[in-house]
Amino acid sequence: MKKHKFLSMFLLGFLLGLALMNLFHSHTLDRLYRMQKQLTTQLLDKEIKLERFTQKAIKEDIPLIKDLNILIEFDGNVLIKDAIERNIRFYLSDLVGREVSEIDGEMIYKIFHNRILQIEGKEMKVTVKYLIINEVITISVVCRIVD
Repeated sequence: MKKHKFLSMFLLGFLLGLALMNLFHSHTLDRLYRMQKQLTTQLLDKEIKLERFTQKAIKEDIPLIKDLNILIEFDGNVLIKDAIERNIRFYLSDLVGREVSEIDGEMIYKIFHNRILQIEGKEMKVTVKYLIINEVITISVVCRIVD
């Protein structure tokens, strides 16, 4: 009888320890996964910028789009916020390396204002707060989950 009690307590402690260890490590894994996605996105953006700048190096006097700055207001999971940023960056990445005078700000506004994005099975409504176009395109958006 004592062996069964000891064995059951040991198994209960072992399972509880595994559950707690999984809880602590899942947070670390989520953080590392998020960092990997951000670094991958940054690397791809830098490669695209480098390619475009080398192609347009001849036109040094003309102001070019050099970078994208995406500001997102979203009260929710940071992984979803990162997915929203990747989605917006996907649409704007073609503008890097182009002349500032070629950029149509109204078109960018119309592309993103009141847009519904499907992210991780949720519908997100994007509203543009402001858009600044110079050598760095800055776009600020507010995202809300559509009920």
